[in-house]
Amino acid sequence: MTAEILCSVILSLGWANPDTACDNMQTVVEESEKNNLDPSLVVGLIYVESMFSYKAVSRSNACGLTQVLPQYTKKYSDKTRNLTCDELKDPTTSIKVGTKILNYWIHKYARGNIKTGLCGYNAGFRCKGNNKSQKGISYSKKVLKYQRIVKRKYKKISNALPASKTPIQSTF
Repeated sequence: MTAEILCSVILSLGWANPDTACDNMQTVVEESEKNNLDPSLVVGLIYVESMFSYKAVSRSNACGLTQVLPQYTKKYSDKTRNLTCDELKDPTTSIKVGTKILNYWIHKYARGNIKTGLCGYNAGFRCKGNNKSQKGISYSKKVLKYQRIVKRKYKKISNALPASKTPIQSTF
């Protein structure tokens, strides 16, 4: 049920192509749970990174929904080599690898500090100490802003559902 509500959220916000928006929401929920992440955070990250365009490629060659750099994927995928940009354009692959990488930045690098972890996801190891990456800090604030929007809309939609259709467990 969580995936369906998240789908309704992004559609109601006009964040994604209605034809493909919901195709990967179940993967977002499953991979978020596997990686100890709030699905609304992952939805916010995907919106900021690619606006739900699985074909997205940045100027720095980050690819897919979660805008992962191919040269850093070996550690976070089940492959013995780095993934290609074309492989990262597969939404399931991008979500799986992106959530593993986000888990690393939040839970290992930043020891649970979401803002610092998001900064690391965006700007690498320049997110601690006195010389924090301003770009990474700005990115963190942006993702967290969209996470709050998703959470508010999620709550509104789930509260409007009949009690029998409300998700039993939710991280919202």
